[in-house]
Amino acid sequence: MARILGIDLGTTNSVVAYMAGDKPTIIPNDVGDRITPSIVYYQDDGSVLVGKKARRAAGMSPDRSVYSIKRHMGTAYRVKIDEVDHTPQEISSCILQKLKADAEQFLGEECAQAVITVPAYFTDAQRQATRDAGEIAGFIVRRIIDEPTAAAISYGLERENDQILMVYDLGGGTFDVSIIEMVEGVFQVLSIKGNNHLGGDDFDQRVVEHLLEEFKNKEGIDLSQDRRAMFRLREAAQEAKIELSGVTKTEVIVEAIAMTDKGPVTLAQELTRATLEALIHDLVEMTVQPTLDAIQDAGLSPEDISNVLLVGGSTRIPAVQQTVRRIVNKEPRKDVSPDECVALGAAVQASILAPLDDEMQETAGDKVNKEGPVIVHLTPFSLGVGLAEDRYGVLIERNSTYPTEAKDLFTTTRDFQSAISFPIYEGEENVASSNTFLDMLRIDDIPPSPRGVPRIEVTFRLNQDRILEATAKDLTTNKEVSVTVMATDNRLSDDEVGRLKREAQERIARQLADRKQQDMANEVDSLVFRAKRVFSESDDPMAEEAMQVLSDLETARANQDEDSVQEKLGLLSDMLAKYETADY
Repeated sequence: MARILGIDLGTTNSVVAYMAGDKPTIIPNDVGDRITPSIVYYQDDGSVLVGKKARRAAGMSPDRSVYSIKRHMGTAYRVKIDEVDHTPQEISSCILQKLKADAEQFLGEECAQAVITVPAYFTDAQRQATRDAGEIAGFIVRRIIDEPTAAAISYGLERENDQILMVYDLGGGTFDVSIIEMVEGVFQVLSIKGNNHLGGDDFDQRVVEHLLEEFKNKEGIDLSQDRRAMFRLREAAQEAKIELSGVTKTEVIVEAIAMTDKGPVTLAQELTRATLEALIHDLVEMTVQPTLDAIQDAGLSPEDISNVLLVGGSTRIPAVQQTVRRIVNKEPRKDVSPDECVALGAAVQASILAPLDDEMQETAGDKVNKEGPVIVHLTPFSLGVGLAEDRYGVLIERNSTYPTEAKDLFTTTRDFQSAISFPIYEGEENVASSNTFLDMLRIDDIPPSPRGVPRIEVTFRLNQDRILEATAKDLTTNKEVSVTVMATDNRLSDDEVGRLKREAQERIARQLADRKQQDMANEVDSLVFRAKRVFSESDDPMAEEAMQVLSDLETARANQDEDSVQEKLGLLSDMLAKYETADY
């Protein structure tokens, strides 16, 4: 059975999990941490660092580092490093590659498939960009699922009682709230609201602006144009924010953050929890109305909520927790890790897909494993077509369950019109062009007729991955055209995805070769050290021969003769083993 990973690709941190038997389990990274910072650093030689190593390197060269790239998924945003533009998909793929490599090292097997989570309020373009990032990283992306739904699955895995969950997900870059009904293993999403540009990064920025102002007032120095200083200040602000979840005041210290005629100047500023709460109060309040709207859209009142799950690191802030209590008059659950529950739920979803062949996937959707949870998804945005006078004809309403299908009839607006184009939009505005354009559906060769006579049936089919297929059919001729909707404005072409995938594979191959070479160097260093310690002062008959082999080994190493290095390494290792066991 092919193993499928569950991945939470986060704005600030990312997590990967798998099913160990019947239990979802977090996979630690190569330094033993359960979460990996979503930071990418491009080195001068073209290689890439991800995670803690990237964070350390970024402190010296912030111009070569990228963080919070998730906020730009599905947009035209580019990062220029060494005159090369890097897309959000490409940068995100580096993070996914790191998670893939860590999982493969931990599990001792290839991990080629993944379920990747996204915010519930992500648009079609953002979801497709995430899928592209997974493909560039070398994954077969089996499913894109919503983060709140994944968290609910993780929470409800061993709970049999029926309940209504509110998942309040405030991460580094996005905010989601989902109302989910859990009944006998069925997770039905009742409503979704959110904001794709609200999160912990915005809280950090408020702290940074406060520290900048205080430092300028005290020292007369404006740090805002110094990128290295700003990176260090941002790191310090984030750390202080995290600390203030457990203490009421902390000291922000950034040594030698600026240089003056009198020498280096250190930023030292006390920051209290009260000050932090004042700085971010309006941002936290921006989550209140979407939460109330989600409850109302589900046809419920706050009293109907059984349990509240907090997801995302920003929900550890006491002011955020107090706001949630105020909304629903209920204490949030404390037995769910806000950092890990999304990846754990994705791993559960992955375990449902793992035993299925392609035919079963196509016909069964989510209801494929009677022993696993059944998920009933919602689309958070309406889907429709642009009509005459820029009107918006909605076919699939917001908060509709999917997979789903909807149809409507349209006609011509001019006499003897031979073609009709239907621009496809995503959004809630009555004016079509005010929504997000996704794609164009066009049907040609309509028989000439007076306006209003032709009957064109438009069908929208939304599959389990929330990918839309649109069809237009002329009911007079039965001619039919279809398009699988792709958010075309900022989407990478198949050729671009293929090129980036090849480049990523080449980069991984180079990194593996470098790692192999480094491992060999470490092995040689260790063996040489042991041999010198054992044989240099020994009068054993073997010592002279061993010292000659050691000399030959170092010569082969200097000449980069790998075959000779391996030969001498084996000889020296055998001699050490014999000497240390006195078995010769």
